[in-house]
Amino acid sequence: MAQQAYQDVFSGSISHCWGCGCNNPHGLQIKSYWAENGEETMCVWQPREYHTAAWPNILSGGIIASIMDCHSLCTAMMFAHRAEGLEWSDDPSIIYITGSLQVTYLKPASVDVPVTLQARVKEERGKKMIVHCSLFSQGEECARAEVTAIRYTPAKE
Repeated sequence: MAQQAYQDVFSGSISHCWGCGCNNPHGLQIKSYWAENGEETMCVWQPREYHTAAWPNILSGGIIASIMDCHSLCTAMMFAHRAEGLEWSDDPSIIYITGSLQVTYLKPASVDVPVTLQARVKEERGKKMIVHCSLFSQGEECARAEVTAIRYTPAKE
């Protein structure tokens, strides 16, 4: 049985995120899954020709940062749900937002082939998770990110 993407479970407000929202027709709509080892998450995403930087066929650094940020936050939520024994639902009971994002660009990534993201939680400190994420293009690591994910509880209206 194929596993469902974490983002495809949501139907509420989180589903409209520009990077990972399944209900945002103008967004990037990345999909995050557990890797086979169960310790990391994976995302394979195909850029479009209009996701370029100043140079043709090179993926924009801003797009790279966005997808690494979204995938890392989804990783934090996936880990937290699993650690607390909670099922994913259309209105997630655990939400993380970006506290900080540090991206190191190692080499250009092409828009002509899919990119692969791999992320893992490196550390948990109270309401914070430190997530490390790598972006690969054609089997080569092109960018690394460290994301501080902060557990967030929306105000009830």
